[in-house]
Amino acid sequence: MKSNFKGFTLVELMVALALGLIIVAAAVQLLISGQSTLTFQKAIENVQDNANFGINYITEDLRQTNLGVGGRKMGNSTISGLIIKKENYPTGMTTEKLPLSSSETGKTFANSKSDVLVIQYRPAQLNGFDCEGGKITTADTIIVQKYFVREDQNSKNGDLVLACAAGRYDASSATPALTGLSDASLGQVILQRVDQFKVLVGVENAANQMSYLTLKQYEDEVTTVRAVTFQVGVLVRSVENAGVNTVIPKSYTLLNTAYTVSNPKNTTGKFLRIPVEQTIAIRNAIGDVQ
Repeated sequence: MKSNFKGFTLVELMVALALGLIIVAAAVQLLISGQSTLTFQKAIENVQDNANFGINYITEDLRQTNLGVGGRKMGNSTISGLIIKKENYPTGMTTEKLPLSSSETGKTFANSKSDVLVIQYRPAQLNGFDCEGGKITTADTIIVQKYFVREDQNSKNGDLVLACAAGRYDASSATPALTGLSDASLGQVILQRVDQFKVLVGVENAANQMSYLTLKQYEDEVTTVRAVTFQVGVLVRSVENAGVNTVIPKSYTLLNTAYTVSNPKNTTGKFLRIPVEQTIAIRNAIGDVQ
């Protein structure tokens, strides 16, 4: 009796297996590509959210520089909201070591150290808070705030953060004493994963000509200029690894200056870095000064 058996030949089976492997390989490639894209997007989202929140917080505070402290003519050798020399504090301050703004003295992962910015202002209203969350309850209180880069106390890799430490003194006292602010102050974390922090001071001369100076240049300035704006720049690094295929630049431009940057010790991987800059007009320095 003749039987009619039907099935696949060896050639057909091999072709089917080959096609199946091609389809599976394409699916795996799409999965890997999608995962890489998701990792990259998470890194971008993290660094942008972190930077935008921190810069907005700084902006609101820096606008108050010099408010209720001196006249609108902010110089580098008289009482002023931008503290670059001891003469910017009131006469008779009793604290031995007063915090000052400075260029290239702070921590960084770049080839040039970060800046330190110190400002002072009289709050416009009571029951507000300084950058460390201290409540302001008296009208004669002058708030001094120091912005600086320090190590993250919660990081095992030595990551850096931008922090703000706050102090205060009594403006009505003949010998005011600055309290709550010292070199050992850790301050409140404003921005995580900050690899660089830089500040430029926008100044106006007697001929109403504008220019931007580093904190060191402003400190050394001997002609009559007044500070009217700040330019603040931070280089923020993502918390999330951006993926092995991410192309990382060798240098970054911050406030018109190029910097090379390295990762923290014992940190491997590719991390996104975004330079964020903001120009801030000082409220009590706008307008003509007679």
